[in-house]
Amino acid sequence: MKRLFYLVAAMVCGTSMWAETVTPEEMTMRYYMPKTEVILQLDYVETTYQPGKYAAWAHQYLGVDNAIQEDSAAYKIADLYLLTEATADTTRMYTVRPEAGAQMQLLSITPDGLLYGYNVTYTGPRRQEVKKRKDKNETKTAYPASTLEETAKTDSLPQQAKSVAKQIYQLRDNRIYLLSGDAENQPADGVSMKAILEEIDRQEKALVQLFMGSETTRTLHQELRLDPAQALEDSVLVCMGNDTIRVRVVPMAQTKAEPVVVDKKAKKQKDAPTPSQIYYNLPGTAEITVSSSARGELIHEIVPVSQLGVSVPLAQELFTNPTDRVRIRFDVNTGNILSIRH
Repeated sequence: MKRLFYLVAAMVCGTSMWAETVTPEEMTMRYYMPKTEVILQLDYVETTYQPGKYAAWAHQYLGVDNAIQEDSAAYKIADLYLLTEATADTTRMYTVRPEAGAQMQLLSITPDGLLYGYNVTYTGPRRQEVKKRKDKNETKTAYPASTLEETAKTDSLPQQAKSVAKQIYQLRDNRIYLLSGDAENQPADGVSMKAILEEIDRQEKALVQLFMGSETTRTLHQELRLDPAQALEDSVLVCMGNDTIRVRVVPMAQTKAEPVVVDKKAKKQKDAPTPSQIYYNLPGTAEITVSSSARGELIHEIVPVSQLGVSVPLAQELFTNPTDRVRIRFDVNTGNILSIRH
């Protein structure tokens, strides 16, 4: 199934903020733009097959042709999730040294250094933690392990197989006699009948396993991480038997969306950010396709990628007008503006 949501590692409680009116001597604040990492979480079922001790005589004595003849394993995709996680991009650090008289009533950042809001109090993480799922080690076996001790103890495997086959047919005959009421020692009540039939079933399955073999399944989990800023052309990520999971990432052009509040002359500025300006991020995008050689395309998503974007300074007038208490919320996953309210 396709799921896309933005997640980040757990953050400790706390916040950073400025006093209502600050001067350059009072403090300096540093923050980072986010960096996007794509996480592919794969749940799959592994089924292993083991032949029984008498697999070679399954057709001869039981008349079956589908007994397991050799050790093998098969894999099947159970679920596939495409997630993104935002972390602080240490290569895109911004330092703010407010000028005298600047009205920085409240500039808040997350504990990991991402810009959260202006005049908006940081109250705790608004992003979910990427929860790493664990392998399910429980196993289910098609035939329970044999606990019978009465199998023939001869030197010849064919003779052992013949003896065990006779026991299977005897158990089946006993079941028929009980159900038809022809057994010599018929159970006195329904409870006893049920208990005897269950024991016959258990013994039969244990003996049949010696011919048919065992089938064991378990659910496993893999987590794969990649940088969406780097193009990946059909890279093999997981190979499970005959089924290969591939991913194709195409970093798309930087966003052309018009910024909400921007000094347009500074939009393409390549020099270091001017002190005292607050920058936000216009993220780029990447097209991600995940496909299976057995099942075709499984995921096709276009996701925002912070490090493919451009940094844009907010207009200085926002911070110098004492009568206009503007409130700005930033998306800590992409660095973009979520809302501006006056």
